[in-house]
Amino acid sequence: MTEPYRVVVADPPWLFKDALPGKARGASKNYRCLPIGEIKSFLADHSFEVADDAILLLWRVAAMQQEALDVCRAWGFTPKSEIVWRKLTRSGRVHFGMGRTVRNSHETAIVATRGRSIVQCKSVRSIFDAAMGRHSAKPIAFFRLVERLAPGPYLELFAREARPGWTTFGDEIQVEAAE
Repeated sequence: MTEPYRVVVADPPWLFKDALPGKARGASKNYRCLPIGEIKSFLADHSFEVADDAILLLWRVAAMQQEALDVCRAWGFTPKSEIVWRKLTRSGRVHFGMGRTVRNSHETAIVATRGRSIVQCKSVRSIFDAAMGRHSAKPIAFFRLVERLAPGPYLELFAREARPGWTTFGDEIQVEAAE
């Protein structure tokens, strides 16, 4: 029997109610999106065993903050903090992203816990800078941060790439390129 997951990272395919122009702009033009009810029941609907003492890092979109908090709670976690990825271009400049009210240059992951704290490194900062990759892919720097923050076993839901030392589950799993 395998040990239950103590760290869960999830980047759900949030279903937006608006549409963006163009052939590739917007999540639904890049991958299958799920309604909020399916995301909220996802952990229960699959056979992932998560430890009683665990941490969740849930990526959210700016337009769906309350829905992301609801997902944390539906999965049995209590929101505690957040980690912010300040997106950089390949040339190192701050990304000038999309947004209805302000232009988003970052993404946010809610940090939520259940049970006792399993944080092993208290010097992990709440913000990091990293270059962007393909649509929705999270940078390797984030996964290194997570591995410093808390001990595994590690589970990534809605993953885009396979990752050494992690169990990854997603429709678009690709083998990570050599660094």
